[in-house]
Order: sequence, then structure tokens, then C-alpha cells
Amino acid sequence: MIRAFYLLFVLSGAAGLIYESIWTRYLGLFVGHDAYAQIIVLVIFLGGMSAGAMAISRWTERMREPLYGYVAVEFVVGCIGLFFHDIFQGVSGWAYQSMYPALAGSWALTAAKWGLASSLILPQSVLLGMTFPLMTAGVLRLSGRQPGRTLSMLYFSNSLGAAIGVLVAGFYLVGLAGLPGTLLAAAMLNLVVAGATIIVIVAARSAEPEDGPLSRGDERPASATARAPLAQSGRGGLERLLLFTSLGTAVASFIYEIDWIRMLALVVGSATHSFELMLSAFILGLAFGAWWIRERADQISDPLRTLGLVQWAMGVLALATLPLYVYSFEWIAALLATFARSDAGYTGFTIARYALCLVIMLPATFCAGMTLPLITRTLLANGSGERAIGAVYAWNTLGSILGVVAGGLLLMPLIGLKAMLIVGAAIDMGIGVLLLSRAKPSATGPRRLVLATAGGAIAFTALISVGVRLESNLLASGVYRTGTLVSPADRDMHFYRDGRTATVSGTKVKSSGILSLATNGKPDASLTPAWYLPCDVIAAPSPLLADAATQTLLPLVTLAHAPRAETAAIIGQGSGMSSHLLLGNSTLRELVTIEIEPQMIEGSRIFYPANRRAFDDPRSRVVIDDAKSFFASEHRRYDLIMSEPSNPWVSGVSGLFTAEFYARISKYLSDDGVFGQWLHVYELDDGLVLSVLAALHRNFPSYEAYLVPNGDLLIVASNRGRLPAPDWSVFRSSALQQDLCRFVPLTPGVLNSLHIAGRAELAPLLDSYAQPNSDYYPVLDLGAERRRFRHDFAAGFPALSADWFNLLASLSGRRAAPGSEAMPALPENPRVRARALGALLRSVNEGERSDTAFGPVSRQAVYQWRMWQATAAANQPPSNWQLWLEQANAIDQLRNGGTAGTADEEFYATLTRLMDRHGAPTPVRDVVEFRHGIASWNFAEASAAADRLLPVAMREQRWISADELRDGLVFAKLHLRDVAGARQALDTLARFSSRSPRDLRSLLLGSYVETAERLRGSVAQR
Repeated sequence: MIRAFYLLFVLSGAAGLIYESIWTRYLGLFVGHDAYAQIIVLVIFLGGMSAGAMAISRWTERMREPLYGYVAVEFVVGCIGLFFHDIFQGVSGWAYQSMYPALAGSWALTAAKWGLASSLILPQSVLLGMTFPLMTAGVLRLSGRQPGRTLSMLYFSNSLGAAIGVLVAGFYLVGLAGLPGTLLAAAMLNLVVAGATIIVIVAARSAEPEDGPLSRGDERPASATARAPLAQSGRGGLERLLLFTSLGTAVASFIYEIDWIRMLALVVGSATHSFELMLSAFILGLAFGAWWIRERADQISDPLRTLGLVQWAMGVLALATLPLYVYSFEWIAALLATFARSDAGYTGFTIARYALCLVIMLPATFCAGMTLPLITRTLLANGSGERAIGAVYAWNTLGSILGVVAGGLLLMPLIGLKAMLIVGAAIDMGIGVLLLSRAKPSATGPRRLVLATAGGAIAFTALISVGVRLESNLLASGVYRTGTLVSPADRDMHFYRDGRTATVSGTKVKSSGILSLATNGKPDASLTPAWYLPCDVIAAPSPLLADAATQTLLPLVTLAHAPRAETAAIIGQGSGMSSHLLLGNSTLRELVTIEIEPQMIEGSRIFYPANRRAFDDPRSRVVIDDAKSFFASEHRRYDLIMSEPSNPWVSGVSGLFTAEFYARISKYLSDDGVFGQWLHVYELDDGLVLSVLAALHRNFPSYEAYLVPNGDLLIVASNRGRLPAPDWSVFRSSALQQDLCRFVPLTPGVLNSLHIAGRAELAPLLDSYAQPNSDYYPVLDLGAERRRFRHDFAAGFPALSADWFNLLASLSGRRAAPGSEAMPALPENPRVRARALGALLRSVNEGERSDTAFGPVSRQAVYQWRMWQATAAANQPPSNWQLWLEQANAIDQLRNGGTAGTADEEFYATLTRLMDRHGAPTPVRDVVEFRHGIASWNFAEASAAADRLLPVAMREQRWISADELRDGLVFAKLHLRDVAGARQALDTLARFSSRSPRDLRSLLLGSYVETAERLRGSVAQR
């Protein structure tokens, strides 16, 4: 029967850790994710457990059957879990609607906010703290023998369940059922455990003789099994010493946990799943330690000596992780080179990361898992009674609180990763030496052992301190993304700090002079040396590339939609360039930058003076806070809000891309205010990007999306029914002209080319999108790390800018004439690059010598154009009409790429003459007519040509790609209101498509056809 209780305690431990992880997510939505908020949430949870354990420890001896008390606690916790989601929504909704506005800007708001947060999880936390003392007291009475083994098995069972629970919740349940469903699963576990415990108790009672332990309410735990008296004068002195040990070892253990998690985040990444692996590995080490000591706990003759050696060994093993940690960067690089970038590879890599976490954490946590069973067993043997169970648990939990606060708020920012680990190890080794000094005399003499361990601790600490160096270049390498290690010879470290929430580093690449700012090794911002050149230096203007393009366009394109904005707020400091550039607008009176990590503000100073206005302008103000918390607390409206946080696969960041966040942020916009949202498309897929757009779509009546450089999107949204058209004159202010004087001018033609879609074009797809990214169903957070590992790219969005046929422009009527700037200001944007190449080829045709305007790409384009001219001038038919069509299409895209609704009539006339002269096959003529019709938006011509071409193309699968034909034909039929023809084209050509069904373009085509069919059906019903 005892084994049944162990199994039930596994389930209870799993439910407990599920609650902890999910409650932390819920409260993060309410109070924020900054360092203080995270720690206070943990303190509330741990404080409640400590209070619960301490309170129940005074009552267990008076209880006839503690196991029934345990049943009651599990039942109540389960019932609360069933309704927690509804309670949270009601409380948080009331707070946002009533409390925050009433108390905005006052100290009372902070007190009220944390009072509400505490009320949400403190009662359950107190109850959870009671479970271990109640279960342990009840099972000890039932077993009657080997209390050390029973204690160890219960610690093992509960810890094992916790280690499994955090993985099951994070990797499976949240994705399957969201946060509400995961809470429901934990609540059902509680209720199952409560019911099953009653069954086991009844079965045990029926199996006991009448005078067995369960029939005697006054039966005390089997403390009489101690084998020898302890060399300690007075029970009170021993109890105080062991309770101090319980507290002290918890302080050290939580310092380790916080330190290891931050260290390993630099190796395995800072995604939510990475943290779940680390937490599970830590708890699993505790479980294994309790398992190992189970058969030995009752056999130990001198528990103080054993406990002292375990404590000392724990500190030594914790220090020994530092050299292992240095090598772990090479190990993770090797793992990334081993596993394929696929779903199977991600699974293998995840298992390997878990093993790496165990290598780092398990030796010390193995020792930590022995301590509480040994301490509790010793106190029971010393006659402290059942109250010792709850007292040890309570003091240990209190120590955990002290460790969290000391480690997260004090030690990490003050002394850094390495020194923090040394402090934790010193605490453990110091406690070990203290316990050894109080142990009973041995044959070798206690003084010799005490001196040896104290001397060994000092020597080993000195050896590790001096001999192991944590090189900042290694720590900031971002190996978990790139799989490569950066040599110190390649870059200089200009800034490095271990902040409360992240490690921030600033580097300069020696070969290029590029300055880069990174969090946990992931680059967040960079600037090239061109930003620091004076305007009067004679040099060719540079194009805007990579981060510099994003950092320039995000704020200024957003500003163009609200050129008279007077107040602005920016979420995320990054390089500080967004603040700097916005402050270049003279109409702006106030700009607030909200940053969660203080060291990001200090780190961004490496870009000074390029970002000088962010620091020097009196209109600029920096607030260290979580963005949600800031806006709720301030409760004021802004003319412009821009959100440019870190990548959404970073834990906690995806909450700034949810439907709930957009619903709230829309309320903080002024009547004419605009909201700018940055989102990368690299390391994501179309589905995840669409989940963010769907969340935004549900909360803003108007928005426009821009492709900035090739890997970034900017969505500008408004509460108005129509987003104001951009006023590109904001780029011409004197301050911004000075900032951008070293770069190719950003003309209105270039800036208009960045536009890819608006609400009207995306509505057919997003109106009924299945699952927008949500606080409670965090699809982005769950999926982003996998996509990052696979090196996914949401290709559908850049393709809307790069494809020869601008699908969405044909719907909105946005015609785009050929470009006139042969120098691309933004060469990473496909449409800007294409328009510049077209301008270059037209200038070559006019006799200008500009074939070296922008490097090898342009020279290749000029070469292709001249070869085509030679081919066209020849008086011989093409030897291969298929190849001729491909060449003609390539030249058309080179000359007219980036256009919309306009065809190069001269070029198509040339093609027609060539086909007439040489007797081109009918399919060739149909392809040319189809492309001309699509390019000029003559959809009747395109549809007729495609109808003739379709049977041939399907039969021979040549002349034109299935995707090109499908895109054009479906849109042509829709424009002609031939819905049945559009459906036929969509379905017929789908099996020949080379695209994924989840590709954005495939989804758009399907949604447009379905919308047209619904409209036709509703009209027919009338």
C-alpha cells in the first residue's frame, strides 16, 4: 500500500509544478515580466508554501489521520484550479477597467496590484505547502518502520513528478489546450489524487490489524529507530542547527538555480522551452539524490557528519560546474552541427540539451536531494515529532525565497555569473564545515576533518576562481543560434553586463567596424561606421542594410502616418536609434522609452553619438518597466506607440504580440494615434507570422504592412476606419537629413515600394483565422524556437514583394510605375532592388554608362540585357522556345520588376514581332499574352490566354510554372467575377504547385476564392 502513496505523490508533484509554471504565466500577464515582478511572483508562491508548511506542522500531531487532511487539501486545490482561469479573467478585467484608471500614477496602484496578484495564488500556495507534511506524517504512521526510507521516497516521488510535470505542461499540454486547459489538467490530477488517496486509505485500514498504526490516532512517527544517540547537547540546539541548515542549503540551491539558468541561457538559448528543460533537470537531480539516500538514511550512525560531508560536496560540485560550463559552448556547437535542421533534428537537439543541463546541474543537485530527507530523519530520531516535517519544509522554502531575492536582485547585477556561483558554493561548504564541527568525535578526530574540509574548500575555491575564466566573447557568442564560436581576435568587447533579466554585450567587429548590441548572445541592434562619418566628408553614399535599415524605417515610416504626433512611446530600447530619429521631428514634445532591462540602456551607449538625442534631448525619458505594466499604470494616451521588442522566441517577449496586448494598447492611442509593430519573418514560418497579424487584425480597424529589409515586417495600425496615408516629407526634416546624409536618399518612390498589404487585402484570410496568437493560447511562444532551430523563413511575405505579379496590388488598385532611381537605397528589399535594376537597364538602353551602379548584380543584369538585345536582333528562330520564354520573362522582370498594373508595351511589341517573324508555337504566344494581360491588369486578355494554355500546361507541364499560372488565372477570374472559374483553376493546378499548402500565397488564394463563393451564395439566397 505504501507504494500506492508514492505513486499518488508523483501525480501531486506533477500538478504542483504545472500550477507553478502556469500561475507564473498568468501573473506575468497581470504584473509584467520584469525582474522584480518575476521574483515577487516566485516569492508569493514560495512564501505561501512556507506558511502552509509551517502552519500545518503545528497541527499534524493532533490529527487522528493526516492523510484525510491531505485529501481535503488536494480536493480544495483542484476545485480552485477548475475555476482559476475565470477568476483571473474577472479580476484582471476589473483591474484594467476600474482599478488602474482610478489609481493611475499613485503609489496605491502598486500596492493594490500586488495585493490582487497575491490574492490570486497565495491561498492555493498555502494549501500546496501543506501537502508534503500531511502526506509524510500519514505515510510514516502507516509504515511504522524505516522513516528515513519513507521520507526519501516521498521526496523522490514528489520531485520526480515535478520534473515530469514541467516538461509535460510546457511541451505538450499548453500547445494542446492552452493555459486554461493545462490548469484544468492539473486540477483534474488533484481531484484524482484526492479520490484515489481515499481508496488507498480505506484499503490500508482494512489490511491493518485492529491495533495497527492507523487505528491509533495517538501513534507518533517511528523516531525510536535511531541507532545511536547524537553527540549534541540538547534537542533545541540540534533542531536550530538543522533548521538553519535547511534554510541555508535552500539559499545556496536557489542561487545555483538562478545562476545556472542564466548561464545555460547563453548556451542553449533563452526560449521558454529552454527554461523548462533547465528547471526539470534541476528538480530531477533533487529526485535522484533522494532516491539514492533512501536505503542509507536509516543506517547512518552519525547523521551530522554525513550531512556535513554532503553539504561540503555540494559546494565543491557546484564550483566544478564552471570548467564544464566553459566546454559546454563547444558541445552545443557540435550538437548543432550533428542534428539536421528538421523536426526530428529538433527533437534530438532538445533531448541533447536536456542531457547537457543534467551534466551541469545533476552533481550538485544530487547532493541537495539528500539534505532534506537526512535533516528530517535526524530530527525525528531526536524526538522532535511530526512537526519537524513541516518545520524543515517551511524553513527550506523560506531559504528558497531568500536565495531568489539575493540571487536575482542583488548578486547577479552586482557581481555577475561566476562570482555568484562561488558565493552559493561558499554557503554550502561553510554549512558543511559547521556541521562537521558539531558532529560526534570519530576515530580520526573531528578537528582534522574540519580543518581538511575547510582548507579544501578554500583551496578549491581559489583554484576555480583563478583557473577558470568566463571569457565575455565566449559567453556572448550566441552559439545556440549560429553553431559557431567567435574568436576574441575577430571582435572587441566594448560592453558586458549580467543584468537582472539578461546578459547584455556590446561588440565591435574588427574587420568591418560594425558595432553590435546583443542580449544573451542574440544581436538586437547594430550600426555601421557610416553612421559616424561627418556629412562634409567626401564619400559615395551608402545603401541602408540589415539592422540599420530596420532601425531607420521602423520609427520614420510609423511617424509618416502621424506626422504631427506630439507624444510617443517606444517599447524596447535596442540601439536607441528609434528614439533618436523620432526626436528629429520638431513637433514631438515628449518621448518615453520603456525598457525591461536596465543594462540595455547602458549598453546602447556604445552607439553614441549616433543615437545622441535618446540620451541628450530633454524631451526623452526612459522608464525601466514591463510595457504592459507601464501602460496600465500610466493610463494615458499617446499619438504614436511603437513596439520593437526582442525576438518572440525569447521567453516572455511573445506576450507583446498577442490579441490581448493589442486590445489594451489600442486604448492607449489618441484619436488620431498610430501603433507600429515590428516583427521579423526570418526564423519563423508564414503560420506564426499570420497568428500575430490575426491578433492585430481583431483589434485594429485599419493597418498597413511594410516589408522593411528582407527579414522584417512593420505593421502600422490605427483605431480609425482608415489609416492616414503616409506623409513622406517627415524624412526631409533638417535633423533627419543630417542623420541620413551618408546614405542613398529615401525617396517617396522607394518608400512606397515597401508596402505589401493592408487590412482589406488580408481580411479574407484573417477574418476567420483559426487561432490568433493569444496570452492564453501562446502559439507564437510555443512554435518560435522550433522554427528558429529549423532556420525557417516566412517566405510568403517577402514573396509578395518579390513575385513578378503583385497579387495584392491588383486588389487595392495600387499601380506602381517603373522606378527612376538606379541606385538602390534599400537593396535587401526585393521590390526596391528590382525597381533600381529596371532603372539601370533603361538608362543603359539610353546610352548612359551606369552598369556599375551597384556591383556584380547590376553588371550581370546589364550583361543579360545586352545578350537579349543580340538575340532579338538575330535573324534566326530560337533553337529552344522554352528557353526563349524563360529568357524573355527574366528580361521583363529585370526591366520592369517592382511595378504593378503596367506593362512594358515596347518590350511586348518586340516579343510579338519576334514570334510572328519566326512562327512561334501557340503555347508560347499564349504565355506571352497571359503575362502581358497580368502585367497590365487586362484580366480578360490574361483569362482567355490562360484558358487556352491550361490544358497544354497540365498535359506537358512546361512553358509556364503551375504556380505562376495559378496565381494569375485565379486572380483574373476573380476580377472578372467568374467565381466558378477561379475555383476550378485553384483546385486543378493545386496538385502541380511546388509551394506548401501553408505558404501565404496559397492561403491567400484559397481565402479569396472562398470569400467570393460565400458572397455569391448570399446573393443567390436573396
